[in-house]
Amino acid sequence: MSAPESVYQEVGQDIWKWINEFVTIPNEFYNFKFAPCPYARQAVMAKTVDVRVWRSGDARVFIRQNAIDMRDNPQLTTRVMAFPPRVQFQWGINDFVEKLNAELIADNVFLNPGIAKTTESRYPGSVGKQPYFIVVANGLAAVLSGCESLKRTDYYKDWPKEHYELVVERRARMAKQYGRKE
Repeated sequence: MSAPESVYQEVGQDIWKWINEFVTIPNEFYNFKFAPCPYARQAVMAKTVDVRVWRSGDARVFIRQNAIDMRDNPQLTTRVMAFPPRVQFQWGINDFVEKLNAELIADNVFLNPGIAKTTESRYPGSVGKQPYFIVVANGLAAVLSGCESLKRTDYYKDWPKEHYELVVERRARMAKQYGRKE
């Protein structure tokens, strides 16, 4: 579904606003001690973060191309790919991301699908106040190092066990399984 270019520009602006006003700001969940991503503000200030907005075509092709492009651009530490909410319900999208992780982890790229909390999708066909679906690509080594540092703080203290297993333990397992053997 095609839309005027201004819609895609607004989607990109929404994602940047979410990054700057949610991801990088100390959050109530952490008693205002930590941001949802404690390292995001530094990365944004260093201009090592970018946003890519899906317009049309196969979302899987878009994810693969942008993940590989990030891998090939060493100045980037994080890429946020934005999609309409309906993409998260495409059959096999999460399995696709996991398989792509198996391929790219050895190249220091790790992908996480999710939603951009606090946003409302502007994509044509979006219903209600649904947030954007996102896939975030990060440099794996930095994320693993940051995770180890955060384990020595209260950052993970109130995380539900299932969430900790899904995010932290899954990433460590995959890094061990698919990472470069030196």
